Amino acid sequence: MTRRRKAALGFCLAVLLAGVGAVALRRSAAQSAATHPSVSPEVRALLEQVRQAYASLVSLSISGTFQGHLDIDGIQRNNSAQFAGLYSSAGLFRNETRETTGADPASPQSTSDALLGNNGTNIYLFFPERNRYQMIDAPKGKVNLETLGEDVADILRNQNLALALALSGDAESELLQDATSAVRVDDVTIDGQTYPAILILHPLFDQTLVIDPQTHLLRRMTADVSKNARMKGAKEIKSALLTADYVYSAAATLPAAQFAWSPPPGAQEMIPADAGSDLEGKPAPPFSLTDMDGHQVTNQTLKGSVYVLDFWATWCGPCVASLPHVDALYKDFNGKGVKFFAVNEQEDKPTIQKFVSDTKLSIPVLMDSDAKVGAAFDPDGMIPLTAVVGKDGKVIKAAHMGGVEDQLRPIITEALKR
Repeated sequence: MTRRRKAALGFCLAVLLAGVGAVALRRSAAQSAATHPSVSPEVRALLEQVRQAYASLVSLSISGTFQGHLDIDGIQRNNSAQFAGLYSSAGLFRNETRETTGADPASPQSTSDALLGNNGTNIYLFFPERNRYQMIDAPKGKVNLETLGEDVADILRNQNLALALALSGDAESELLQDATSAVRVDDVTIDGQTYPAILILHPLFDQTLVIDPQTHLLRRMTADVSKNARMKGAKEIKSALLTADYVYSAAATLPAAQFAWSPPPGAQEMIPADAGSDLEGKPAPPFSLTDMDGHQVTNQTLKGSVYVLDFWATWCGPCVASLPHVDALYKDFNGKGVKFFAVNEQEDKPTIQKFVSDTKLSIPVLMDSDAKVGAAFDPDGMIPLTAVVGKDGKVIKAAHMGGVEDQLRPIITEALKR
């Protein structure tokens, strides 16, 4: 069974760590922080060493492991991943993230989630599981990460922060972007060695950076994303920690061939546009789905009503985070001419039922067992996907909004007036 993943350039940490939210470590302009964070002289000195260390790199291999330990509103997630990156001061880079899977902890398996890189001509993002990719023109040399595009910058920060620091050209500014303050905290001991540590506070998360005193490179990053979880409606947070450990292997040069990449046979290019945009203004794809009680729901039976389809799965972190917001809208608009459905993608009824019971969702759930309906609304197979359909049966909006209430509410309100 092929699972549909949230993709486009919006692949992010929360896909690996279901239950946190789509922007666990995203630095959003909408969540603006102080322009000049409060930073002690001691921390400034440490960060200056970090800046110089990354700025002087010529070539480097950066690999490591990622662990997530989450216990939020009774939902527990303990996930792990491995990442491997390459860096060249010419601006070339490559990073692959592999999620650790398998029921036997003694014999873990890993599957490649995403490959992101710059081959000198293009920045590419490839999803092996779906054999789909995106490409954009690549800038030259060290650049501000934002010039790569917000989504690419977020992927790098979330999947391999050390690689992002090497590429940024100014590691200190990158680490302090949108920060409110940075303070020195107690040293951290790893494998018998003591490392200095810095706590950087951001509006959405708190980040502890452990610095190697010899190389001045990042040894460990731990993010507490409790703020992000609370912002998304979490009530009880027992643990919300994401930890990445970094291992470096220096090299005088890395051959350009190690950064080369071209689409494999049969790979299809993803159009870098908002999902579902081609559907907007057109009749919704015909569908027939079954609810949890075995009743059938079709696009024809819904015609004459405004309806919302929110495509999701229990393994999808952004979906889990957004569903309570969609559920809240369902309650607000209940009895006002709008029908809401959470359309589950390719999971069995017991799995869905347990999740609904544990999270106390009230929104009706439909089962898209073969993902054909989801594919009709978005051929790239990305979730969460929210579609709003008008009384005339035409799609008003179909996008990866992740159940954001302030985006959906006006769209639904306007649809009711038509």
